[in-house]
Amino acid sequence: MKKIKIKICDFDPNVEISFGRFFLKRLEKFYEVELSEDPDYVFFYERSRDHLRFPEAIRIFYTGENVSPDFNMTDYSIGFDRLEFGDRHFRLPLYMVATLYDKKDIALAGDLTFERVEPMTREELSRKSGFCSFVYSNHLADPRRKELLDALSTYKKVDSGGKYLNNVGGPVEHKLLFESEHKFSIAFENSSRAGYLTEKLPAALAARTIPIYFGDPEVGREFNVNRFINARNYPSFETVVERVKEIDQNDDLYLEIVNQPILAEGFHYSDTLDAFDRFLQNIFDQPLSSVKRRSINAAHTAQLEERDRRFFAARARIDRLRKLFSPLARISLLKNLKEQVRQRLLHS
Repeated sequence: MKKIKIKICDFDPNVEISFGRFFLKRLEKFYEVELSEDPDYVFFYERSRDHLRFPEAIRIFYTGENVSPDFNMTDYSIGFDRLEFGDRHFRLPLYMVATLYDKKDIALAGDLTFERVEPMTREELSRKSGFCSFVYSNHLADPRRKELLDALSTYKKVDSGGKYLNNVGGPVEHKLLFESEHKFSIAFENSSRAGYLTEKLPAALAARTIPIYFGDPEVGREFNVNRFINARNYPSFETVVERVKEIDQNDDLYLEIVNQPILAEGFHYSDTLDAFDRFLQNIFDQPLSSVKRRSINAAHTAQLEERDRRFFAARARIDRLRKLFSPLARISLLKNLKEQVRQRLLHS
């Protein structure tokens, strides 16, 4: 078995669910893996800067955020983009790495590849005590998320179980368990573009709700659009609410939708994961002398690395600012001040 020396930037072995653990699990099927401070290969993400210490290492960028790779600064990339660039990129959406993060939720969820899903009965539907769930902590996401919440709340109370706009007495401990008590759930991405499809939709599906989804306009390539309400397909959130009302007031229609196949026809998690293994093998089976793909000159590389260092420093300052202002996020008078401070930090 070939031995490979890798570094996974910011990898914490005590965190059970992470990109780092996912990569190790895939690689250890084929290689003897050594975590090294003298690596031949470095996995890094949009917030890491440690990879810059290893200019000769093969760089593999990965992300769970709505960002695209800079191929001037990485040899290979793993992310949300649906793009073809030789052998340098693989689309691996976040939900393939982790759909749920809580052990109890994972145990309750059953088959998270959605190949074997038990149909919902009328009895199970009758046990759902809540109308709709909303579980979020990020108050800086797409403002349309709150607009959808407000629109649905004109019909019935939406139970908000996260840190953001909580109305159930505090953040819930088990997201899936909380959502499963509801007929519907708001599954709204932090931001929206083609390909950016996170765990929000599959987590709501695993909770056996009808998700009200807003995000990836190409979501139907992977998930059956008849199994959820795609808010993008409606002219306004008011018309989304009318559709929700129609389903909520008709148990036959609800069961017809909730018992649809979850995955799009022909789409299987296993096919994507097998292809990902081949992507990794293509990288690690090559001689180090031929696996590098970055090709810009040293001067340009130095300029881009300095740009990245400045960006990482500004990002760290913004993160500190977000923590400072988070408890005050609902106070509208602070919004302009926050933006002014953020711009100053970015340009300082």
